[in-house]
Amino acid sequence: MDKLHLVLPLPISVNALYQLQYAYNKKYRKNMPTGKKILSEAGRKNKKEIQKSATSQMRNQHWNLEVTKNHFIYQDIDVYFNRKNRDSDNILKLLNDSLQGLVFHNDSKVLTRVQRVYYDYSNPRIECTYSVCEWLGIFDKTKEYERFLARCQSCRHYKDNRCSILTESVQGIIREEIEDKFCLKYTRKKGE
Repeated sequence: MDKLHLVLPLPISVNALYQLQYAYNKKYRKNMPTGKKILSEAGRKNKKEIQKSATSQMRNQHWNLEVTKNHFIYQDIDVYFNRKNRDSDNILKLLNDSLQGLVFHNDSKVLTRVQRVYYDYSNPRIECTYSVCEWLGIFDKTKEYERFLARCQSCRHYKDNRCSILTESVQGIIREEIEDKFCLKYTRKKGE
């Protein structure tokens, strides 16, 4: 499960991704824009292509989607554009929306790093490598979190298998009660 490698169709630009939604207006007896943007036909088609390609390639790799619930993941990409002067940031919206639920639970936990940009006029694509971040919330390594958790479980504030300080620390929330990865509120449970 260390890494997931995908070679996917090049996502269309965010500029072509949406179109205005129209609805019938009785007063003017014609279709008029509602002000809401919806996915364009080209966007829907490209999204399906990306999802189909990713699903097919993931069958041969061991990627654990569940890990992405609590961990951030790196998305390292090499972009092969079909023409010059394209913006790599403009293709990330459709890429991440397409892969949400397949590669990661929520794209808010994806840290994108564009490694290289190439121009391949005959085979435009995006090559992605996904890996789980070593850190978890405020903890630099999983072992650091596990040591904190073990100590937390012997604290009187740890009830019903949870502690608000621990929960928020895993979410990356800075708490005054934590100093140098040590909980200042820690009080040993009686009898331990």
